[in-house]
Amino acid sequence: MRDVPNRYRGLPSRTPEMLYNVVRKFYRGAVSHYDLIQEKKREAYACWEQMQASGDDRPLRAALTTLFLEFHFYVTCWLQIELALYRLARQDERLALVMEKFRAELERHVAVRGQLEQTEACVAAQFAAVGSGWSCPGVEQDAYAFDGFTFTVDESSLAELHALFAAIEEQRQLSASEKA
Repeated sequence: MRDVPNRYRGLPSRTPEMLYNVVRKFYRGAVSHYDLIQEKKREAYACWEQMQASGDDRPLRAALTTLFLEFHFYVTCWLQIELALYRLARQDERLALVMEKFRAELERHVAVRGQLEQTEACVAAQFAAVGSGWSCPGVEQDAYAFDGFTFTVDESSLAELHALFAAIEEQRQLSASEKA
């Protein structure tokens, strides 16, 4: 898997059709993973409630590790879409405009992907010392801390993914109709 800072180096050449297939494949992968992530968030919340009662943070740390591994898969799908779109955008100005329009969302998801390479550090960053115990506000608020910003996989993230895919597909269809 490509490291995030050097992700554009040495990309193999691909036909536009192959790149569109990559976009479709990873779009479907991210969408199909959404429900599992929501389940893992509910499990983490249950462990957070348990920690409030018992003071034992180990089950929550384990649940967050699992949740962040699921986040990793989801944002890896975003990364693969971004890499394919980058190559498509170099071939088609309209796709460059799509990439520019969705740049903030792409960069946010890719930034989280880079940080999740260090899953344990991401889990540890969620905990804050409170009195003689721990707090984990990200679980309670469904807004996890990642190097200066918060992130979660929610309806908003999924809507951004749907909009990105629709914009790419629209340009693919326009290109295909022009060639016909």
